[in-house]
Amino acid sequence: MIPINPIGRITNDLELKTIQSSGVNYVNFGLAVSDGYGYKQKTIFFDCSIYGDDAVRMVKAKAKKGSLIQVNGAFGVSEFPRQNDGGTGYKLKIKVNGWSYIPGTSADSGKNSDGRNIEDGTANEQPVSATATPGFPPNNYEQLNLDDDELPF
Repeated sequence: MIPINPIGRITNDLELKTIQSSGVNYVNFGLAVSDGYGYKQKTIFFDCSIYGDDAVRMVKAKAKKGSLIQVNGAFGVSEFPRQNDGGTGYKLKIKVNGWSYIPGTSADSGKNSDGRNIEDGTANEQPVSATATPGFPPNNYEQLNLDDDELPF
């Protein structure tokens, strides 16, 4: 997996779920990241997953569809069987290790959805830096065993 720190908008409302076999909390969400400007601007969509206490904090901080955030994570590609022709499809994914709001944007106006200042929220305590973090990515990823009914697709 490749380290990545994109800034983008959440594309769906967040729902906290639990992996039944291990009891680990997680949230899956889409992230729309703009690339370029003017008539050359493109939007790239990523599927993101965040696990454990960070997932709980994200939901409690009232991150929602349209919120501008920066994620710190590892980029990868997942494979899935295509239903139309039985071939293999690929999705861009980010395993999120941390995240933070981007304050001062017109959509968020520096406030959470409950009207509190973003700085008062329970989002990741340390802001994500756009520069590489020493020792990132960590080599201690744990293997997750998911049942088919726990996958979003």
